Amino acid sequence: MSRRRLFVPPDRMRANPITVTGEEHHHLARVLRARPGDAVTLFDGAGGELAARVVRVGRAETELAPGPAGPEAIPHAPRAGAPLVLLTAVPRGGRMDFLVQKCSELGVSRIVPIIAARSVARPEPGRRARWEKIAREAARQCGRADVPVVEAPATLAAALAAPELPERRLVLSPSPGGRSLRALLPDPAPTALLVGPEGGLADGESEAAEAAGFVPVSLGSRILRVETAAIVAVALAEEAFGALSPQEG
Repeated sequence: MSRRRLFVPPDRMRANPITVTGEEHHHLARVLRARPGDAVTLFDGAGGELAARVVRVGRAETELAPGPAGPEAIPHAPRAGAPLVLLTAVPRGGRMDFLVQKCSELGVSRIVPIIAARSVARPEPGRRARWEKIAREAARQCGRADVPVVEAPATLAAALAAPELPERRLVLSPSPGGRSLRALLPDPAPTALLVGPEGGLADGESEAAEAAGFVPVSLGSRILRVETAAIVAVALAEEAFGALSPQEG
């Protein structure tokens, strides 16, 4: 596969030729400086990849031709590990951007920004679109064929009540004597991880999380920022699932 990677929505991946405009065109033509004949790997954000070649680079658009197999043959790359849903409080400042980027690179499947009782940050309208863009760019950079879903910010109560949450549910506890997160991930299985705000979840929220099936786990005695705790937890889970191990064959 080419090192030049480009996100193209699934509906446009089926076209011939494939025309890209806007951010995708800018990245391909201005950042990667692609020229006619250059090989490009397209991914649709849902696990599909397609080999293509640049046909024409215009001022406002780039045309690509699919490989010999044609646009009808788009293989879906198997996802390593198991689906991982991250429910995380939104940290202060611009640190949520960093959290989304790094957790996307590590392999998280879905990110649910939550607003808890002790949350200081209140995301402005339009932040979700920015986080979705960051997730797409991170997927392109790290070689993922899928793009993590970034949900709209929700209250903790709404997030806990979501029907699509995996059955295995873990919540990070500030208690250093809690059970090890890694010990509760014996095998790859769909998992939800909940990370509260700095200062932790309020007592009522912790009780609500446990009532919703979330088992308290610990990352040890160090006090971690929200984004640090989220990244460490995701990395530990992905490593337990085998997603960070060398692929055989």
